[in-house]
Amino acid sequence: MNNNNVGFAQRSSEKIHFDHKDMDFYLSWMMGRDVYDGADHTELMETARRIPNADVQAWHTEWSALARRIEAQAEEALKTEKKEDARKLFLRACTYHRGPLFIMGQKHPDFYTHWQNMQSCFRKAAALFTPAIEPIQIPFGEHVLEGYLWKVDDSGKKRPTLVVVGGVETWAEDCYFMVGQSGIERGYNVITADLAGQGMNPDKGLHFGARMEVTARALVDYALTRPEVDSDRLALFGFSWGGHIAFKAARFDERLKAMIANPPMPDVFRSVLAQQKGHDRHDPISRTAFDQIVWRFGLKISFNPKDIAARFAKAYDYLTNGKVEVSKIQIPALLMAGEGEAEVTLKIVRECFAQLPNPKKKMIIFTREQGGEAHCQVNNLSLPNTAMFNWLDEVFTRS
Repeated sequence: MNNNNVGFAQRSSEKIHFDHKDMDFYLSWMMGRDVYDGADHTELMETARRIPNADVQAWHTEWSALARRIEAQAEEALKTEKKEDARKLFLRACTYHRGPLFIMGQKHPDFYTHWQNMQSCFRKAAALFTPAIEPIQIPFGEHVLEGYLWKVDDSGKKRPTLVVVGGVETWAEDCYFMVGQSGIERGYNVITADLAGQGMNPDKGLHFGARMEVTARALVDYALTRPEVDSDRLALFGFSWGGHIAFKAARFDERLKAMIANPPMPDVFRSVLAQQKGHDRHDPISRTAFDQIVWRFGLKISFNPKDIAARFAKAYDYLTNGKVEVSKIQIPALLMAGEGEAEVTLKIVRECFAQLPNPKKKMIIFTREQGGEAHCQVNNLSLPNTAMFNWLDEVFTRS
């Protein structure tokens, strides 16, 4: 395949700026954070115009320069006690430090620097919210899972709570931007954390596996220790690969009262491998995404017999333990997707909806006209969030 603009997977049918589909999708992801003060449209487009299509080095250089400039402005605003300005600037700097990481493998010499800067800027912004967004540590075996809690207020009153689980390429900081303050504004606490395989957990030996309900359970365990959390109104939202984790958690954790998947992914092989047909993993950008995923699954791509055996073992684990019997999920479920995603994804949404037994289930496929055709509606985040909290209000009010 010679088309250098083919993406790693089908995630959108709309073009924002770049011909390369992955690069354009990452730009739209950053652009979508504007609604939660995590980006500025003018800054984004001015920077994008300086990056030639599919030029990975220019992508790293330009976003890094913008991130440093905005972070310096944030530090200056903080020094002069302009706290609201500083908070917004730190959020934008977080996004711009995140930019290079979209197209950067874990072995790149700047990978850890960008991650540390991204997290540092987010945590400085988090401290400037009222109430402050709280960094949390969740016990998980011999390790801890890093995450965040943003509360409605400091009253201690029990509130409905949304647990947010991200995808393969995400950090807990990304989960904030996927939901923003929309939960708080609707009276919901929000909790998130990097599960096994996410964030920097692969460096701890914690990788993605077929039994993600185990690591998700630790997140629910923690949520129920918090006095602000109403155990009778506890929901889990998974986006991207988190849509698979949401199905696993909903099937095996009876403490959850509702589940949202955007998009649903009960069968990993069918959802993911089908999308890879016709896509070019030799493209440098797609290859970088592929390499980061391999790292997150704890695998190595080589002809070493040990590495080959590990890959077969992981595949067998998913074949035997990675599927969910949708008809056995008893709680209310909201299924969402964008019409610009792969056809197999949209087919799975409809099939899952038909199999779910709870009458409070709902299915939404967002359209191009609504501005929601992209994967997880990354460029129009208020759209799925409004739909999600409207549905949760109905479910918990009727419960």
